[in-house]
Amino acid sequence: MDAMKKYGFFENRFFPAVFLLLSFAFLLVFSFSTSPLYAYTGFDSATFRTIGLGILQGKLPYADLFDHKGPLAFYFNAAGIGIIPGDWGIFLMQVLFMAVSAYLIYRTDCLFTDRKTAFVCVLLLFFPFVDFIVEGNQCEEWMMPFVTLSVYLVLSWMMRGEGLPHSPWCSLFYGISFSVLFFIRPNDAVMSIGSIMLGVFLVLMARKMYGNAALNVLAFLAGCAAVACPIMLYFSSMGILDDMLFGTVFYNIRYADEIPFLSMSWGIIAVCAIIVGGLIWLAARDRKTAVMNYVLIPYLVLTLVFIGKRDYWHYLIPMLPYVSLFFVFCLRYRLRPVVIAISVLFFSGSYYQDRMLVRNILVNKEIKEIYVQTDRLFSLVPEEERNSVWNHDMFSFGESHPRVFSLVGAYFHAGVTPGNRVFIPFHRVNFGEEETLAANAPEWVMALNPDADDPDSRYLRENYTLAASTDDSCPCRIGLYGRSDGTSEETLR
Repeated sequence: MDAMKKYGFFENRFFPAVFLLLSFAFLLVFSFSTSPLYAYTGFDSATFRTIGLGILQGKLPYADLFDHKGPLAFYFNAAGIGIIPGDWGIFLMQVLFMAVSAYLIYRTDCLFTDRKTAFVCVLLLFFPFVDFIVEGNQCEEWMMPFVTLSVYLVLSWMMRGEGLPHSPWCSLFYGISFSVLFFIRPNDAVMSIGSIMLGVFLVLMARKMYGNAALNVLAFLAGCAAVACPIMLYFSSMGILDDMLFGTVFYNIRYADEIPFLSMSWGIIAVCAIIVGGLIWLAARDRKTAVMNYVLIPYLVLTLVFIGKRDYWHYLIPMLPYVSLFFVFCLRYRLRPVVIAISVLFFSGSYYQDRMLVRNILVNKEIKEIYVQTDRLFSLVPEEERNSVWNHDMFSFGESHPRVFSLVGAYFHAGVTPGNRVFIPFHRVNFGEEETLAANAPEWVMALNPDADDPDSRYLRENYTLAASTDDSCPCRIGLYGRSDGTSEETLR
């Protein structure tokens, strides 16, 4: 009875709802691109939402609107927009995904400590998550329920003791999770789920449970196929399987090669090494928990190899279950100063995000004004032609950091999608002549800087006429251009 009274808060059947409330409050403040508090639309987030909107309009990812993430990132966004148009549907899906993930992390922590300590360790995750979430609606957020449930399943099996076979149903779920992550960002599938399945296989082989190991491998492959085959068949039926594989896999190989080895994000590498390396050392101190290292060591190695060279902190979101476990084990071995020090370091690292928060508040009115005026420009185009307006160079505006003036977000804000397949300007350098303005000669073009000295800008100046532009109350001058030999001038006359 004393224990029930002591932990009555955690015993309450409505206790999981706490994670919904915490997730809602956190995302309301820190998911800058989707929170209803801000006008900011983000950059990665704006791209994903634009393609998601395009899917609902009948456009195909990669073939009609290109980005180099897996298709499920776009379809999650499409689902959110389909539930509630605009940002609310995506925001509420984020809240649900985060709440489920936080609860599963809590359940995992409870395998190693009491409920109060487990809950405190989950709360401490808000310090690193502020650093990792960046603008919100990142690919890794959609992976988290699959990652956290996989971590919970494998560690709960390991903690039940030696000699127990591993359930093939769990491996089936690992396979499903692997494919889901692969079709969002392939690297994360290898790091987060590949390490789990490898750990299961190594444990079973070490225990000479060869039949169970083979059965689990088959179940894992079946889970992979259950997700991968329908996706591959769908894109094949649309005639764009090559486009999807190029965008998901091969473009990213080229994308990664653009960053030299010496320019790698050593901060991200250091965080992985300290947190996961520390957890490996702490787990090894007890014979029962040492078995965790069959998963943790492959996870650390694969993460260091596949995390990516770019300084994108959202890559670390799938590491959050292990950060929480690191806190649990530190408290277990009376290393509270380490927990405090790491939390303070994460809090200090949120300086950029804190600046982002302040800047979004300060210039919220200016961001709104940009979208009011770009909405007006789009409204001048005949409705049936608005989804064909070419994006010349609209991505961001201003040199001040952190950047908050997302011009690519103007399309999604207006409820339209770009007419050009490669609508992110800096992606076009990796494509051929078929993606140039001259090769497509669209009726309408939206441009920020038509005076640039590049072939597309010269073609724009020679063949298009300024139809309308933003006025002086807008922080930047954006122009809507109509083809000089087309029907656009007559339309606006």
